[in-house]
Amino acid sequence: MSTTPPRTDPLWALIPALSAHRGALIWTGLVGLANNLALVFLAVAGSYTVTLALVEHRLAEPGWWITAASAVLLRAVLTWHEMDISHSIAYRVLAALRMALFDGFARGVPSRSPDQHTGRLAATAMGETEKLEFFYAHTLTQLAGAAVLLIGALLALGGLGPTLAVGFALGCAALVAFSLPLLRKNARLGERIQRAKSDQSALVVDVLSGTREILSFDLRDRVGEQLSASTRRIVELERRLRVRESAAASIRELCTLAILIVVFVLAWNQPGLERVWIPAVIAGTLTVLAPLTEAVAVLTQLQPHRASAATVVAGISLPTEGPVERAIEGSAERSTERPIVESSERPAEYPSPGSTRRGSSMRMPAGPLGLELNAVEFSYAPDAPALAPTWLTIAAGEHIGIAGRSGSGKTTLARLLARLWEPDRGSIHLTAETGAHYDLRDLDLSGYRSHVGLVEQDATIFHGSLWDNLRLADPTLTEDTALHTLPRAGLTLDPGRWPAGVHTELGEAGSGISGGERARIALARALVRRPRILILDETTASLDARSESSLLDALEALRGETTVITISHRPSTLARCDRVVQLPALHREPGPRG
Repeated sequence: MSTTPPRTDPLWALIPALSAHRGALIWTGLVGLANNLALVFLAVAGSYTVTLALVEHRLAEPGWWITAASAVLLRAVLTWHEMDISHSIAYRVLAALRMALFDGFARGVPSRSPDQHTGRLAATAMGETEKLEFFYAHTLTQLAGAAVLLIGALLALGGLGPTLAVGFALGCAALVAFSLPLLRKNARLGERIQRAKSDQSALVVDVLSGTREILSFDLRDRVGEQLSASTRRIVELERRLRVRESAAASIRELCTLAILIVVFVLAWNQPGLERVWIPAVIAGTLTVLAPLTEAVAVLTQLQPHRASAATVVAGISLPTEGPVERAIEGSAERSTERPIVESSERPAEYPSPGSTRRGSSMRMPAGPLGLELNAVEFSYAPDAPALAPTWLTIAAGEHIGIAGRSGSGKTTLARLLARLWEPDRGSIHLTAETGAHYDLRDLDLSGYRSHVGLVEQDATIFHGSLWDNLRLADPTLTEDTALHTLPRAGLTLDPGRWPAGVHTELGEAGSGISGGERARIALARALVRRPRILILDETTASLDARSESSLLDALEALRGETTVITISHRPSTLARCDRVVQLPALHREPGPRG
């Protein structure tokens, strides 16, 4: 029997990501607590001295005035220091959360999961982390300070009389008890608001990325209605939440008044307590109740923060894309099939004599590199196969073409070879000129990727200049090296077309360049890293004959020094390859693009 581990509150689950700033957070809490204690003392001292003057017509001892003046100065210093360090720690928390998020995205993106959306990822990285920075930098320490003040108040009132402490404790318990139902209701409503905002972020990203299609199909009115409807839904949900929060605030005020009345009555009837101290007890109690009721209010409004934290935790915890956990009947029988046959001989059994052992993070071998695939399979889900069992040998320096019908797994194969994904079954080995085989899973991931270039059909051109895009591949790139690399990718910087040379702006998503220029820039960006394996996935699909020929000429110049894997459905592109391997069609339900 399996057991499900207890669910961890996402707000607490993020604490380890902030461990480097734990000392600063604790110091912020201590400063805030000292500030509140100084305020409590001022309230008690002020009430006592005023009452003493009005009731007994005498001034308090000089020590009270000196201590009160010192408390005023201390509060001024602490308030300034608390504001200063809380802003500083807020920015550090924000940076820590975003760095942890980007680490998670680097592991888990691209994902085979169809529900992953860049709009939600962007909302998480920008909006959700900004909501949480104030919580961890200020609210969390505020809650801890309120708890300490509550304990201190109970001890102080207990010193005056046990009944005072019991009455105060019962009043605080009633305050929490009356707030709990609203806490649960607000939590459910907050979850609905968070989902609605997440859905709207995804819709906005889709609208912005599909502006041309929206205009060409005249969908502006329909899109406007969708955005308006989502906005109205969010506004209505937030209105209902505000109404409930107002009701909760009224309940807290009534509970506070009731606690003060109880404390007053108990203090009035407390034997041995001078009447001159009763206003001071009430003032001190009221001062303690202020952060306590504020903490209760925060607890009833935590759901948006908890939902944001859950989203951030999910992003931080994205797993490295690995095999789909599933049980496929007959896998042993199917593993003997050979959909791709490139010779009459069956591949050698694995592991080969030169294979490396699993579990290490080995460096890349020197010299030319080849690849061998043995019964490699991949699925987007247990019932959605994307690549049939595949055997393939690619020699070092070879220019091989991969063809196949749509859905046969060409793009999937490209991403497997680039180690964006891991095979569900089978293995991929890197072959060195010595004849040794290295399982890709044994090699250092970043080291492997630094020697592999992947150029996809829809390669992203980032906002900025040509120089900015090239330097993404190598931040140390010099302008001379860039000017030498561009012709190798078939791109000549004609002054009329490129007035600022490599510093010419490309526009958002490359809106200022043609499809052929986009493909050549993507290829040049890959060549900047001097890849030993270059994978082209339908790079020539949208090019005209002249642009295609220019790009293929650039690839010819790489022959021998770079292993080139060209995935294409165009005969003219595949004709330039040393040989072509055909992927068989898969018979499956429609799923993600393969």
